[in-house]
Formats: sequence, structure tokens, C-alpha cells
Amino acid sequence: MDMQGVGLDDLLWSLPTRIVCDSMTLPCPEEAYAEVTMELAKEKLRKELEEELKLSTEELRSHAWYHGCLPREEAESLLGEDGDFLIRDSGSSQGDYVLSCRWRGETLHFKIIRVVLRPRQGYSRTLFQFEQDQFDNVPALVRFYVGNCKPISETSGAVVSRPLNRDVPLRWLQERYGATGQPRLDEQEPAEGDAAPAQRLGRHRLTAGEMPTEGNLLRVKDRSGSQPTGLDQLGRRPLLYTAQSDSNLRTGSPEAPAGTQEWSKLPPPSPVFRTGSDPVLRPPAPRCLDPEGGAALSGSEGQLHSRAPPKPLRAPSMLVGDAPQEQPSTYCELVPKAPAGLRSHVARLHTEEKWRGRARATDTAFGFLEDEGVPLPRPRHYEEDFVRPLLETASSFQPHSFPSLLLPPDNKPLEPGALKRLKDLFTRHDCRTMALHVLYMDCLVSRITRVPREQQQAMGVSSGLELITLPHGHQLRLDLLERHHLMALGIAVDILGCTGGVAERAGTLHKIVQLAVELKGSAGDLFALSAVMKGLQLPQVARLDQTWQKLRQTHTESAIAFEKDLKPFVKRLNQGEGNSSPGEVAIPHLLPLISLMEGEQLWDDHEESCDLLLRTLESARSIATSAGAYKATAEAKLQGFQATAELLEAFQTEFALRLFWGSKGAAADRAERYRKFDAILTVLSQKLEPARKTEP
Repeated sequence: MDMQGVGLDDLLWSLPTRIVCDSMTLPCPEEAYAEVTMELAKEKLRKELEEELKLSTEELRSHAWYHGCLPREEAESLLGEDGDFLIRDSGSSQGDYVLSCRWRGETLHFKIIRVVLRPRQGYSRTLFQFEQDQFDNVPALVRFYVGNCKPISETSGAVVSRPLNRDVPLRWLQERYGATGQPRLDEQEPAEGDAAPAQRLGRHRLTAGEMPTEGNLLRVKDRSGSQPTGLDQLGRRPLLYTAQSDSNLRTGSPEAPAGTQEWSKLPPPSPVFRTGSDPVLRPPAPRCLDPEGGAALSGSEGQLHSRAPPKPLRAPSMLVGDAPQEQPSTYCELVPKAPAGLRSHVARLHTEEKWRGRARATDTAFGFLEDEGVPLPRPRHYEEDFVRPLLETASSFQPHSFPSLLLPPDNKPLEPGALKRLKDLFTRHDCRTMALHVLYMDCLVSRITRVPREQQQAMGVSSGLELITLPHGHQLRLDLLERHHLMALGIAVDILGCTGGVAERAGTLHKIVQLAVELKGSAGDLFALSAVMKGLQLPQVARLDQTWQKLRQTHTESAIAFEKDLKPFVKRLNQGEGNSSPGEVAIPHLLPLISLMEGEQLWDDHEESCDLLLRTLESARSIATSAGAYKATAEAKLQGFQATAELLEAFQTEFALRLFWGSKGAAADRAERYRKFDAILTVLSQKLEPARKTEP
């Protein structure tokens, strides 16, 4: 037999169907060849998938839960249990993505909203969202909703938790389902003899029974030849994209030249058929595997991959025609909303302006902004009710016009008669009553309660707890710092002004400690608590060794509460670690925040100073967003409160200004007032307990 010119392929096909040898039946060469070829194809697909998943996590195609142009019906067949989900290309809107998930026994499809911002000509930035939170790319969006178990939409309440991963590369799915160039097309009707969609797809796993089946990926004989997959496929490779952003939140990226993204006009499927082992001609199919290009919130830095893309497989020996597209009405409804958070007047106006600016800067339709059902202010509401916040330049404390019940019209500093009346007043009232009076005045000064609407419009916010975090809250911060320091000075005057012996001073110290306990507990006024503790720890008070020793002997519980409870608690507050939840606290610890915003250095330069700064800023955000909750707690604690006029005046800032510096000196420079009064306290302290002479 002349073997010249006979190839291996022809030789294998010319062999008989069965070979009997030593009573053993061996498979024919055709079946053996098919099995080997199938294993090689499966191994090639596995390697291609591995290379694909090794790409940067910033790329959408590097995630196995992204199934590319998977048809809608195939996606539904994969979703079995509640929480299952996958991401696929939209079949009705080119360039968009769909989250398909299973929830409460139903299959839901949510088209991810794409917002394109163009801050200036030639640059753009794309954001992705469902209803509220926006992200620079789809992987970051998926990580947020899966990691936080947050519902995709308020209407459905669907929560995704388990991704369905593919086992084949995206190119295989593209060649199987998206041959027309539209990567969003659904698959054709199954050919006769094909299994059900779920069985054909098999979660994208290639099985031994799938490869040789007619109408499937390739016939065995078609794979055996050396012909290319089609003349129109020569030189085409799947594009491997990588993120090229310098940061997680980039300002923009150059837009592609006009016309480079036009895929709407596609050539019709070629009517030419090949015979034998030659695959059919197919129209050129643009690869729509482009991830968003936005920077991911987590994952590796964008990097270019130098390795060449994997070699594509042969085209299937079937002609794919036009497939029906998904209808936009089949998607679950998403209602984009302004981000939840600050709901003050200024915050709502700022949110409205930001969203309208986005609507002007993008081609995306934002008709929902004009919908009366959406709780956003309309433009005419903006024009009618908006009042520009006022920048306060004068203090709210006016001691010269303050009508006093305890002080004469022209009083002198630390007038003895006023001090005596004040001591009698404190003796007649218990600590809980005094703590509620302090809370009442602190709420008025910090503008938490009883804030008229006119004042809210002048501030631009509804609460002083919001105002102190804003630039135009400078004067309120100064007033709060003034009140805090005057309360501390009042504590020192109450102790150092005692004319009796050590036992009397220890009794006064005991009552002040009990007042601090009530401020922490029943009143929930951490602002006043820190002021009282500051007064107790002033150098002029802390040096009174005999007084503190007497307190430990006669009022042991107060001494223990001061050392073991109050001091550690305030220290944690100063470090941003204390409990200031609005459910228990009416006025949070404001001193570190307002001091920091006024430029005071709160900590020395050490390793933990940066952490302290970050915790302080985080507490500022929490305080501002919880202003309404703090107000509700304060009103609940003051419910049924009956104020005593004289006791209420004793805790007013104007009264302290006139008591300490007189009616004439109250308007003097703040720094000068503090310096002189500090000298007075030093003299009083030395008079009560003279300094011991040191040994030579």
C-alpha cells in the first residue's frame, strides 16, 4: 500500500470501526481521537480562564461572577437559591450591566445605572449605582452590597450573598451566545436533540458528552483539520484591559475618539457555508468585555499585563442568526435617590444642587429629579425658602444687658454678698435638680432645643451640633469654649471661696463630685461633666492635699467615684473612646472638637496623635448626623422639668461673667480676664493651704 501523501488524519479515518485483539474490544481511532482532542480543548479553556482570573481585581472580567453576554434564560436557570447572583451584560442596552439574582423564590434582574460625568471637554468619569450608593466600577459596587448585606432596592428588598461563578472564559461565552456582535443577545432556540438550557450550559462546565454533540461547540471532525476558524476572525484576540487610574477616586479619564464605540451597524451573518472540517464564515464580533475602567475601592493597583492573550478556539460549525433582545420593561424598577445622611436645610439644598449638576453634565436621563414623588425640593422651593446663612460676629452673651436676680446693677468682682447667696442656693437644692438646670441651659446655649425657625434659617442648619462643624459656626464655638471655662472657674470659686475649715471644703468637694455623677448619669450632659472635671483638676484645686485627704476620710464613696469612675471616663472621652450614643446622652463631649476647629493644640507630638485626630473628626461626623437624636434625648430628660429662676440664673454664662469680673470688667479682653482671674485663684489657694517650705 502506497503511504506517500497520506496524512495521519486520513489514516485514522480509514481504520475499521472496531479492532478485536486478544479477546479485548478497543475503541476505534475516531473515538480515541475525539476524546484526546476534547481533553486538549478543555485544558486550553482552563488555562485561558486562569489567565483571565489573574488580571487585576479592578477589571470586571477578572471576577468569576461576571458572565459576560450570558443570555437571560440561561442566567435564570443557574439561579437556584435565595441570595444567588451573577453579573451579565444587558440584552437591551449596549454597554450596561445587569445583576440577576434569586430572592424569595423569584428571579429578579436589576440593570445597573451608569452615570457619566463630564467635568470638562475631553474628560469623563463613570459611576455605577443601584439606588443610592455610587461607585467607580462594578466590582466595588458588588463588594459593597454583598459585604454589607444591603438590599438592592427598597421595593424588592433583595439581598445578594452567594455569587455563581463561571468555569469557562468570557471568550467562549462570547462565541457561543454573542456571535452577532451584540454581546447582549439571548441564545437561539435549542436545536433538535439539544438538552435543556441548564443542562447544555452545565454551569459553563465542559463535559465529555457535550463536546461531540451536534450543534454544540465543535464537531470532532471539524476540530481535526488545520483550517483557521474563519477568514474574518484572523488576527482577532480578546482585548485585555487594565485600570490606568492613579488613585481610587480619579478625577477623570480621556474620552475615546468619536466613532470608536459605534457598534450599532453590524454586518449580517455570512450566508457562505463551508464543508468538511472547515468552520462557517461568521461576521466580525466586537469584543464587549470592556470593564468600566474606573478605579476600584480595593484590590491591586492598575498594572499592564505583558503576556499575550490566549489563542482563541475554533468557531462552532453553526450559523448564529439574530437573537431576540431583552425588553427594558422586564427589569426590576430602581428609583435613584439622593444619599441618605444630613437632612438639614443646607444639606438638602447641597444634595439637590449636586444631583442637578450631575444631570447637566451627563447624557443619562435624570427625569426622576423632577418627579413630585421624589422627596427632593423643587427649584421654586429653593428660590422661595432658601436663606443664605449668616456669619455671626458678636457673642450671644451680653452681660451688660443681663437682668440679674442675684447681682446688683453695678456689682464688683466676686462680691461677698452674691457669693453667700449663691452658696445658700446650692445648699437648698439637691445635685439631680442642679444637673437638670445645667442641662437646660447647655441645651439653649448649644442650640439643641428651643431653636426657632428663623434662627435655623440664619444658621443654615437645624441644630447647633451641626453648626459647630461648619466654618460659619466660629462664633458658637467661641461661646461654648467661654461657657466651658467659666463653669470650670465656678467650681474652683465654690471650693476656694469657703471661709470655713477643711471639713467644710471637703463637704463642698463631695457635693461637686455628686453633681458630676448626676451630669453623667441622669442628665447625660457630657459637656458640663467635662467642665466640672476640669474645675476639679485645676492646679489651684488639685494642690489642696488636706481637702482631698479629708474627702477620702469622710466621703469615701465620692473619692472612689472621682478617682475610679469619673477621671477614667473623661480621659476616654478626650481620646475619642467614650460612649456618646444619643440614646443615653443628651449633649455629647464637644470640647475636643470645638478646640480643634479653633486651632488649639490638644495633644503633644507623639505616635498616637494622628489616631486621636482621626477619632475626633469621626466623632464630629457622628455628632452632626445624630443631632436630631440628641435633641430627642434632651427633650425626654427635660420632660416635666420645672425650673427655679434663681438657680437657672446661677448657671447662665452672663451671670458668671458679671460675678467673676464685675459689671464693668465683663466686657474686657478674654485672654486678659483669664490671666487675672488665674492669679486670683492662685492667691486664694495659697491662703487656704500655704505651700510647705522645702528643706534646704
